[in-house]
Amino acid sequence: MNVKLKKTLEFFAIVLITFVVALSSPLNPWASNVFTDVQNDILSIAHSVKEGYLAYVELDGHYGPVVYEFYGLGYLLTETHIVQFVMETVVVFFTILYMYKTAKLYTSEIFAFITTALLSVFGWGALTHAGAEELMFFLLVLGGYHITRQLQEGFMSHHTYLLAIELGLVFFLQPGYIWIWVGVLIFFAVKFKVDGIENKAYGSFFLSILEGLATVAIPMGLYLWHFKNALAFVKQVVVYNMQNLGTLNEGLKIIVGSPWIAIVALFIVVIIVKALTDNKIVELCSWLGIIVFAIVIIALQGEKLPSYLQLAKALYVVPVASAFSLIDKFFGLKVEDSSN
Repeated sequence: MNVKLKKTLEFFAIVLITFVVALSSPLNPWASNVFTDVQNDILSIAHSVKEGYLAYVELDGHYGPVVYEFYGLGYLLTETHIVQFVMETVVVFFTILYMYKTAKLYTSEIFAFITTALLSVFGWGALTHAGAEELMFFLLVLGGYHITRQLQEGFMSHHTYLLAIELGLVFFLQPGYIWIWVGVLIFFAVKFKVDGIENKAYGSFFLSILEGLATVAIPMGLYLWHFKNALAFVKQVVVYNMQNLGTLNEGLKIIVGSPWIAIVALFIVVIIVKALTDNKIVELCSWLGIIVFAIVIIALQGEKLPSYLQLAKALYVVPVASAFSLIDKFFGLKVEDSSN
């Protein structure tokens, strides 16, 4: 197939999935705007921030400024939710795109689309009716792509840099989740050392992390300093979220009680099958460890909302795509070159 035509078809397929997902959003101007209590609080604070009130000083709120500024930007042009809906749709589009790009590293394009549709369409309403979790889902999917590229190709400075940026954004979004990225970066620090990369490259790994953190910390620090609410942010967002982490047992009951957890069991079966057929499984075992670790962090979050449960699905792209890779050969399909 012509490369240009193929990319055009991929684009429209992603747009189609995005459209289906966007229909579930209460921001959709062609649907009834029934918001949850969490969304009403966020939209109210975002609107007040746009009017000049200081978040965390004159307004309550336990999400980071990334959330309030994102929704607040939507009020700059109109009092309706149309701009917010467009912004949300753009986020959804890139979420779908990177789910597909990650899946395509493990299976053929056809099954990569099936993987993407399966994990995005079903249950997305719990995210579009949530608070920060829809943005968090996007960052988890994006992080999954950067993790996969480095598991396959080794240290790549720009992917490490972007992982650090994501860590910074999560800190200013929902701090309780930063441990996922902290754990991943520690894992790569150990892995690259064990792999025996050159000292210069190993130094670049840590430099990329510092550059990524600075890329987020400097503008956000200036933002908090300008509005004189840095201490209030630390108290009402960072300290609050860290002190209100839940119990692991209760959180795991919710996640393990979901039918989606069967994907983890399926992933273990896939790893065993690939091991028996002389496939390299170090990468998949690494992913299994990351998934288990991330599920623990998600389970520790204080409020057990349906949207929290959906976050784990961002981690299931690799397991589902890997399962489909077992049947690719029966259909004469193959994985594209990862450099594409």
